[in-house]
Parts: sequence; C-alpha cells; structure tokens
Amino acid sequence: MRKLVFVGFAVVFMASIGVVSAFPQVPHLIIEGFPPQVMGNTANLVRVDGAQQGEPLSFSTPPDASLSRFYHAQGAALLVDQGNFAPVGVYGEGIDSNMRLNSYSMVKTLVGLLVVRAVERGDLPSLNTSVQDILGREAPNIVIADLLTMSGGLAATSESVKRERDEGYSPFSVLGQMHIYGVEDVYDDLEIRTDWVGNFHYQSANTALLGRILEVAYETPLAELLSEIIWQPAGAADAYWRAYPHGDGITAYCCLYARPQDWLRVGRFILENGTEDTPLFSPVVWQDWILPSLSGETRGNGAYGDHLRHDVLDRDGAPIQAPFAYAMGHLGQVMYLVPDLDAVVVRFGSEPQLLHSTLYELLEPLPEG
Repeated sequence: MRKLVFVGFAVVFMASIGVVSAFPQVPHLIIEGFPPQVMGNTANLVRVDGAQQGEPLSFSTPPDASLSRFYHAQGAALLVDQGNFAPVGVYGEGIDSNMRLNSYSMVKTLVGLLVVRAVERGDLPSLNTSVQDILGREAPNIVIADLLTMSGGLAATSESVKRERDEGYSPFSVLGQMHIYGVEDVYDDLEIRTDWVGNFHYQSANTALLGRILEVAYETPLAELLSEIIWQPAGAADAYWRAYPHGDGITAYCCLYARPQDWLRVGRFILENGTEDTPLFSPVVWQDWILPSLSGETRGNGAYGDHLRHDVLDRDGAPIQAPFAYAMGHLGQVMYLVPDLDAVVVRFGSEPQLLHSTLYELLEPLPEG
C-alpha cells in the first residue's frame, strides 16, 4: 500500500514538474488569482498620477427602472453626467465612492485613443506603419491600423479555427503566458491567420502590442503617457495599472483600477475633445474616432472601430434617437459616450446589464433650442 502511495505521489510530482516546465506562468497565475473587481494590495500595480483629489462628486438618485436593472445585475456603480442636467448616480452594496474598481478591458479604448492621437501628431509615422519597423523583426508582421481595429488576423497559435476571440484567462493559454511575462515573451506564439484578415477578431495581444509601440515611440512608460495626456488633464485622481509581474511594462489590455467617478471625468474629457487650449484631436479626427460615418445596420450591430465600439439608440417611438460610442470590459464595465445628448454614462458591476436599455432608462432628450 505504501508503495502504491509513493508511486502515486511520484507520478503527481513528475506531472506537476512537466506542467510547470511547459507552462511556467501557471504557478504565478494561481498565486495571483483572477484580477479582482475591487483593488486590494498594490502588488504588481503601477500608479497613474492624477490631479489633486478633491471632494467626491455629488449625485442625485437615478430613476427607479434603472435602479432595478442595476441591482438585478449586481451593479457596483452607475454614474451619469448629461451636461446641464443634474448628475445622477448610485453605488452598489459594499462599494463607496473612493474605491478603485477594475476596468478590465475598458482601458483598451484609452490605449487606442493614445495611438490615434500619436499618429495624427506625427509621433507615430502612420496607421500603415509595420509593427516590425517599431518593435523589431521578431514581432508579428502586421500594421498599426490592423491592431487598432483587431482585423489583421492576429491570433494565438493555440486558438482554434472557429474561435473569434482570445482564449480567455486559462492559465495554459498564450494570454495567460503574456499576462505574466509580457507580450515580447509570446511573439513566437502569435500568428497571422489569413482567413481572419479583414474581419474583426478579438485578441488582447493587439492592445498589448499597441502599448509597447507607444512606449517605444515616446520613450516613456505607458502609465506616464496615460497620466500626462488623459488622466491628469481630465481632473481624475490617482489610478493604478497592473504591470507584468515578470516582464517589462503594463498590461495595456486590462486592469486599470480607478474610481468610477474618475472614469466619468475621463469620459467628459474625451467627449469634449480635451480642452480648448489642448484638444486631443483635430475636430475631423475626433469626429471620425468617436462617431465615424457608418450605415445604420453596421452601427446597430455594435461596430468595432479604433479600439472603440459604436452603436445606436433607434427604438421605434422612443424619445431618444442617437448614435453612441462605448468602451467595454469584462463583467459589463462600460463607459458610454453620447455626443448628441451631451452624455457620459459609466457602469461597473459583477454581471453585464442590457446595453441599450441602460441608456434609455437614464438619459433625457436635450431641450430644443
């Protein structure tokens, strides 16, 4: 019996050694765990310097219908800034206004914004610049424009033919490896699928590459770029961004911990195209990024632009008819931008809630004239 126990132990031990040898990221991912919704300790987090923190924003209570949907979907925060209307907002159970919540993939949109801005300013040569020209020949053979739209066929070698997104958070996936060691560590595991080229396929490595491109172009860490160009000018308080534990740089595709009210400030900053003295873009580029010319059918199907999604409020007979843009993350974290209604809506939670109904229940038509 003892011999069988010893043999069993030896088999498990050798198998474990084999797994760790093949997938060295696994122990690190198990220890760290899945990125939590609420920020705990700051291990592996880099501070994004913000503006001097003032008093929390004050909100009135949202309409009953929106509250019901919010609580049903285990909402953590739902905040609305609609120009001259009184701001409304609510926090979920156990959440207060100073807690920093995980953006998950919502932060991808800010990386996309920085790239589009860098191209317009000439800090990056053009959208058609090869990634290899910036990051070296070991990087994927793809251009910046295709990374922005996730339509260049970039895939992990472990992705199946039928999948149209990255493999998720499996500790054995290429994304899991990248999450610990950085995007440079998985160059050999990324490929261009010719049958995917020209079509949208979600893959976080696109954003990871864009983050590295920005750092090389500006010779500045990504957290500093976000702070200088967006976070501080928007008046947002300090945030914290996850760094690769055993690699260089920030997880550009995930995990910016910030107060929801500061996402509301950032959304307002983007909606107003920065400030009059320091705009983010020229008016033409801003319009093309936030509300590009799309057919109703394309926009209504949730079109993916340059790291920003697009949709439309168009229910028959509804008082609100307007296109909108939005950034979205895991668990239904959303920042809505609705230029025609001068509105920014920020939603955090533990489950997604209906995208369009959320806006219909919260927003009001602007007064005529």
